[in-house]
Amino acid sequence: MRQVIFNSFFGVGADANAYYAAARLPDTLYNLIAGGALIHAFIPVFLAYEKEKGEREAWRLTSLVFNLVLVSMTVVLLLGEFIAPTFVNTILIPGYTPAERDLTTTLTRIMLFQPLILGLGTVITAILNSRRQFLLPAVSLAVYNVGLIGGLLVAKWVPGVGIYGPTYGTLVAVLLQLVVQLPGLFKQNVRYSFVWDFRHPGLRQVLILLLPNALAISVAYIGNIVDTHFTSYLPDSASLAALHNAEMLQALPVALIGQAVGQSLLPHLAAQAVAGRYVRMRQMALKVIGVSMALTIPAALLLALFGKPTIHLLFEHGAFDAHASDVTNLALLGYACALPGLAAGNLLSGGFFALKDAWTPFATNTYALVVRWGMLYFLFQFIHGTEAILVVPLALAISAGSESIVMAFLLLFRLRRYIKRDEGMKRLEQRRRYQKARKQLPIQLSSNHE
Repeated sequence: MRQVIFNSFFGVGADANAYYAAARLPDTLYNLIAGGALIHAFIPVFLAYEKEKGEREAWRLTSLVFNLVLVSMTVVLLLGEFIAPTFVNTILIPGYTPAERDLTTTLTRIMLFQPLILGLGTVITAILNSRRQFLLPAVSLAVYNVGLIGGLLVAKWVPGVGIYGPTYGTLVAVLLQLVVQLPGLFKQNVRYSFVWDFRHPGLRQVLILLLPNALAISVAYIGNIVDTHFTSYLPDSASLAALHNAEMLQALPVALIGQAVGQSLLPHLAAQAVAGRYVRMRQMALKVIGVSMALTIPAALLLALFGKPTIHLLFEHGAFDAHASDVTNLALLGYACALPGLAAGNLLSGGFFALKDAWTPFATNTYALVVRWGMLYFLFQFIHGTEAILVVPLALAISAGSESIVMAFLLLFRLRRYIKRDEGMKRLEQRRRYQKARKQLPIQLSSNHE
């Protein structure tokens, strides 16, 4: 509903392009500090602290993380406001006109308040997820869209608001996203305290996991900035908005398969890792790979086959014309190829985070970014004209697919090495030695008697 309304009002014109481009810097800064990186770093340490040191110390650790996010995101907000003009004009969209770059800069500065609010909400989401409470975080994502739709309706009813309606609507949306999770937080009997202690061992563990984890996720968002940079030079001015719409359609199965399943899978993997049940982790990893392929390949085929009628049915209204539909469908064909690799990568990364290893996902994400950048340069040499928009999603497909293969190999190899350390295998080996000793005991007694 949100995207249907947005497309109907703004189509794939200059305002839409500026709006989508303006979200790049806030999204990158948010994911560099918080985002999924914080959730993956926080949950294993929180569970370990709760088990080993009790609830009081676990809530103290939570307060430290919350306070650190508050201060860090405030600094990031101020820094982002300062660098926004240079970033937009020289890095993000240098191929656009000066008027489009000025509008993008203004919208970027407004949206930079979003990471601060989202960062605080992410700490709440991490607490709820660590307690295996997933309903309210899921509802908060839906409520986000409600706030944004409200901004779109203001743009429709109030003359002169234009693209500033959905821009300010994003700020209202993230506030709603935070507020809706508060009842679930209060039910957990959370104990907040304003503490600040960088020497706290639990906070250090979170930061040790957060640094490579945040870098790994930010690498993916840097990839989006690279895509936007290349897109600004494409001959069709509708390219950036068309890519966004196509990516959103592709993101639905990625979210359902990769992110939703991966988010609920992480606490189970973390619990198995803490208990030293590596055989079960390996079995679950194999199942994850199988289920991912079984679900994403048919989903990719459905996107390719039914993308055009879906785009026509959902989006081709108002300012979103037939040309916008054609360009969006062309981009969707490329993104459909990227679906299996993206979903598998989201699922497999949870295995490394459960092992408290965030450096491997960072290394594989960096590898994927290099491949993606290289593919952009390579494919632009062969694909031209109206089909040039395919370069961006195809580069993503190649990089995501190769990254998921590398991650699967590394995770299975790691777990195979850990099997000897598995607590269940140790108990089984002890039982075998005990049974063997019992069998040998009568023979020894008989020999002594003789």
